[in-house]
Amino acid sequence: MSRKTIFCFTYAGGTAEFYKDLADDLKGDYELVCFDYPGHGKLRKERLCKDFSEVADRLYPEIEDYIKSSQTKEYALLGYSMGSLAAFDMLCRITQTEVIPMPSHVFLAAHEPMTRIKVLEVPGEELESYVKDRTIEFNAVPDSLIDNAVFWRMYLPVFKADYQMIARYCIEQIEFKTDIPCTVFFSESDTRLQDMKKWSDYFVHDCSFVEYDGGHFFIKLHLKEMAAEIRKRLK
Repeated sequence: MSRKTIFCFTYAGGTAEFYKDLADDLKGDYELVCFDYPGHGKLRKERLCKDFSEVADRLYPEIEDYIKSSQTKEYALLGYSMGSLAAFDMLCRITQTEVIPMPSHVFLAAHEPMTRIKVLEVPGEELESYVKDRTIEFNAVPDSLIDNAVFWRMYLPVFKADYQMIARYCIEQIEFKTDIPCTVFFSESDTRLQDMKKWSDYFVHDCSFVEYDGGHFFIKLHLKEMAAEIRKRLK
């Protein structure tokens, strides 16, 4: 029996390496195909995207080619934080194009389906400080790099572009409903359950919620539990 494929979308400012430990845990039964966004990781020389439509323009052909070349018959989408919005928008693209099969399951984590516009309202002279503080608040930067000027010179534009992309995504205006099962991972201390439950407005048949403790990157504390949930729901 061939392995099932999981296409993975990372957090704001992140790279495909974010999923390395999860890929190691799931290897043998599941093939994780983890994407870098343009301007990130292996695609760092490409222009940063302004919206998720541009992300889908760049990455959808890779999904289509992979499915066709590998004759993949069953796959899932997985998104963490900003990756949840990227995965959802990719699902919309897959639905619109009607070229490849629909995913058998969608996994979303650490981001509710609500538009956050605050970053677009921050005055230009304050924006870099806001983005830097927000990134540190989410624990997206190792302590050893918080005061590293070279790091911020390289990566602050990436975080800023991603935060602005999230802010421009008016998900409440998207009319989309699907029967595809969805599992939503969250931490109440990071994002309220009542906000996360809005995903059921889009995944109308089967939308389950799995709670963990910890901050925004609760996956670091609960990777094995999340891997077990993924296995259970893809059987």
